[in-house]
Amino acid sequence: MHIPLWEFCVRIVVLYLVVMLALRVMGKREIGKLSIFDFVVSIMIAELSTVPMEDTHTPLYMALVSIALLVVLQVGVALVQLKSQRFRKWVEGEPVVLVEHGRVRDGQLRRTRYTMEDLLMQLREQGLARVQDVEFAVLETSGKLSVLPKAEKRPLQAADLNQMVTPEALPMSLIMDGQPVVQTLARLRRDMNWLNQVLSEQGYSDWRDVFYASIDGDGRIHVDPMESSAHGLQSKHEERL
Repeated sequence: MHIPLWEFCVRIVVLYLVVMLALRVMGKREIGKLSIFDFVVSIMIAELSTVPMEDTHTPLYMALVSIALLVVLQVGVALVQLKSQRFRKWVEGEPVVLVEHGRVRDGQLRRTRYTMEDLLMQLREQGLARVQDVEFAVLETSGKLSVLPKAEKRPLQAADLNQMVTPEALPMSLIMDGQPVVQTLARLRRDMNWLNQVLSEQGYSDWRDVFYASIDGDGRIHVDPMESSAHGLQSKHEERL
C-alpha cells in the first residue's frame, strides 16, 4: 500500500533535517580527514536515512532512533578518545613515517600496503620529484601524506632573511550576496550611513548595486558590483580608509 505523496515528502524533509543535525553534532571534518570510525558511521547514517524512503512500510521512528543511537555512539567514542590515548590509537591508528631523511622505509611501505608508485605520485603532487629531497613523509591516520622537504628545498621565508612581517587579519564581509552584513558593521562600530558613504566615494550610489564588499586588516575596501549594475563591467575598486 502506497503512502500519500504529502506523507512521503514529509518523510524526506524530516530525514534531511535529522541527518543534517546528526552530522552537525558529530563535528566538522573534511571528508579526507575522517577517521575510519567516522567514515563508517557516516555511511551507516546515509544508508539508514534511505530505508524509510525506499520502503514506505518501514516506520519513520525506527530510522530516527537508529540514527540517534549512531550519533550517541560516535560522540561517546570521541569523548573516550579525548580521555584515553591508548583507545585513540586503537580506533584511529598512528601516523607512519614512510620517508626519513631522504630514505624510503620499505618495511613501513609493505606494512601499510603503500606502493612506491603511490608514494612518488603523492610527492609529485606536492612539487617534489625526488625522494632524496624529502626530510620526512608521514602517512597520517586520515590517509593523507604529509611531506616535509629538506631545508634547502623549502620555499624561502621571511624568517630566513630575518625580516619582520606584519601579522595579517582575515578580511571581513561588508556586503554578501547583495545584502549588508550587520554583524560586520557592529564589529567595526559602523552603521549603514558609513557603508553608503564608503560606497558613494567609490561611485556606487546604492549598496544594492554591490554583490560583494569586504574590508581587510589595513582598512582597504574591496567592491565587487552586481553584473546587472552600471558598474558591472568596470574593474574592481580598492581604497585605503
